[in-house]
Amino acid sequence: MKKQIAGLVLLGLACTATSVSAEEDRELRQKVEALEAKVAELEGRSESEGHGDSHGFDKHKFHGGIVLKQDAFFGFQTILDAGYEVADNIDFTFYSWLWTNPNFGKSSVVSGGNNVGGQGLWTEFGIGLNFRFLDNTLSINPNIGMLNGSLLSSEVVGEDIRAGEGVVPNLVVNYDNDYFAANLYVAYYMATRGPRARDFLHNWINVGVKPALFGLGKTLPINSVGIHWEHLWAAKNRIDSSLEGVVYNWVGPYIEFGLPKNLALRFAGGFDVKSDVSNNFYQASIKLNF
Repeated sequence: MKKQIAGLVLLGLACTATSVSAEEDRELRQKVEALEAKVAELEGRSESEGHGDSHGFDKHKFHGGIVLKQDAFFGFQTILDAGYEVADNIDFTFYSWLWTNPNFGKSSVVSGGNNVGGQGLWTEFGIGLNFRFLDNTLSINPNIGMLNGSLLSSEVVGEDIRAGEGVVPNLVVNYDNDYFAANLYVAYYMATRGPRARDFLHNWINVGVKPALFGLGKTLPINSVGIHWEHLWAAKNRIDSSLEGVVYNWVGPYIEFGLPKNLALRFAGGFDVKSDVSNNFYQASIKLNF
């Protein structure tokens, strides 16, 4: 009898253990299923972020930046430039350059009267192709831009504000490795509408060295230090040819600081060799790269 009771007790304990084990297995399976569902959700969200938030494009193929810039002649400017990789070492590029100097629109400083304001400000938009070489250290980016406003097309700046008043073929060349940095910009601002009053040539080049060249790469928060040269030429004035010629000719040192979050701060200053606008020049910019 005792043996039978002992056997029943053992059987009961075994059934209880089996029941507990089954319950634990059930809970474990539920947790695994929930974890798998969460992983699938995260994978779907990651795929959506890679494409949906970029309007169907692969966000990893985008690059570019936003620049806030101010200098002694053009005043405040906002520039957005971006590129999208369309083939190996080739990007489709586009940009927008917003000029805010009121002298480029309706302003009594240029046109007389009381029409001071921010109307008809020069607005530039362009597209192009960027070709990358030498493991992306060298890029050559030809563009064609469209100008909107009245600076090029009107006899009196600020009158007859036009969309598509001119075109601007331009070239941007960049070189950037561990020790050196260089940037070249050349643009011809050509009037295409109205009296076609004015054409301009705008160009600059800056060449610099990086702290790593002197073994200071991790010591100073400086991207590069070098020389900046910039030139603006009134190439054509169909209203008054006596106004043709060099507008300014700047030369001086620059320094660019590297900041967290892909930010950079650059300052250049020096002399205007032409000295008609001013004896000195200054230029500062803040760029956010993405």
